[in-house]
This record gives sequence, C-alpha cells and structure tokens, in this order.
Amino acid sequence: MDLGFGNTNQSVGSAAANTLLRATQAQEAAIASEISKYDALLESNDSELEKLRERRLAKMKAAQSQKAKWLEAGHGVYSDLSSGGGGQQHDIAKAFFEAAKKSNRMVVHFHRPTTRQCDVFHAALEQLAPRHPETRFVKINVEGCDDVREGGSGVGAKYLVEKLGIVVMPTLLIVKDRKAHHQVRGFDELGGKDDFTVNELAYVLGGHEALTRKDEEEVEPAFVSGGERGIEGVNSLRMMFGGSGVRRGGYDDFDDDE
Repeated sequence: MDLGFGNTNQSVGSAAANTLLRATQAQEAAIASEISKYDALLESNDSELEKLRERRLAKMKAAQSQKAKWLEAGHGVYSDLSSGGGGQQHDIAKAFFEAAKKSNRMVVHFHRPTTRQCDVFHAALEQLAPRHPETRFVKINVEGCDDVREGGSGVGAKYLVEKLGIVVMPTLLIVKDRKAHHQVRGFDELGGKDDFTVNELAYVLGGHEALTRKDEEEVEPAFVSGGERGIEGVNSLRMMFGGSGVRRGGYDDFDDDE
C-alpha cells in the first residue's frame, strides 16, 4: 500500500501504518472491554439495587416497629404524670419510676399551674412530643407537694422534688437510661428569656442528648454564640455542652425498690 512517502520512505510509512493500526485495534479492544465491564456492572447493579431495596425495607420496618413500641410506652404526646385518671388517688413517684423504666430518654417538666413561665414550656413541649417520638415528654404538677397526708398524691411529688433536687420552677429534668442526667432550670440555658423558638429548645435538649436533633434544629441559636440576645446564660450553656460536664440532679440512679 502506497502511503505517498515515495519508494525511499515506503518502509517507514508501512511501519507507521502498522503502528497506527495496532494502536487503533488496541483502543477498540479497550473500548470493547470497557463496554463489557459496563454491561456487567449494570447487570450487577440490578442485583445490588434489589439487595439495597431489601435492606432499606428491613430498616424501615424496624423503624416502624420501634416507633410502635415508643407510642405504646406513651411517647408522641405530652402527658401528665400527675393525673391517675378515674378520680382515684395517684402515686406520682411510682408513675415516674415506671415511666423511666419503659423509656430510655425522657424529659420531665416540673411545673406549677400558677407560674406563668411554665406555660411557655408547656406550649413548646406540646409541639416537640409528636416531632420526637424517640423521647417521652411528661409533666408533673408540684403544686400539691405540701399535701403530704397519708395516701395523698403530694407525698409522691414531694419525694421526687426532694430526691431530684428540684429547686426552680419551671425545671426540665432529662432522664437517660433511668438516670437523672441533667436539669434545665428556668430559661438560663435559653438566653434568659421566654421568647425562644421550639427549634431552639430542641437544640438545647439535643445538646444534652435528650433527643435526636432534626435538620432544622441543628442551627445554633443566637444566644449560644452571644448574638442579638446578649450573653445571658451563655457561659452556663457552654459549660453544659463543652465544659466541665452536665449539671445533675440530686438523685442520679433509680432503684426499683424505691
């Protein structure tokens, strides 16, 4: 084959042509091999996708099963442990210990109906309870703590207040694995004001592992970084989240025999 190099350069042209041909053939072979790999990968992906779908389905079923167990244990609603129902006398302490035994994480609002600040927590916890079924949210009315007559509900409430070291109204007690993990006393950790948002409360509670924060609750509130609300409660917040550890109540572990 004459490549136009003339008689003198014919051998050189033939060698170049052969080299080009071999390179082309090698490239075609590489492309064919790559296509075969893609075909195999696509076939493999179908199988992998099916396995992935099965794993996700199993995970969803497990999550639904766990959620059903939480709801059965009283999660998903903001309930009152002070009320026994049926007009009968109610042992608040017993109700508290039974609830702590059934739930790994619990937020207990110790409140008085006559304290306006407690209403702020009531409104926020009402919204958080259905949003965070992994945590049980309850409230205990301590108004009757002075009612210590035999068989009265005030006996149980007084016992809890004394043993847990509840000294401020309102107080949110965080219970983890049947232990008194931390107390949010008043609004100190919320910028010292009562105009915090539900997401900001979730951020603070999540910092104490009382709940698993959602995406919209991961935004650091201004009062944590010393923003527009000033620095009220900021030092205590930083100590709680990243300093010398959490502040605990006076009754760290729960005993079934108590």
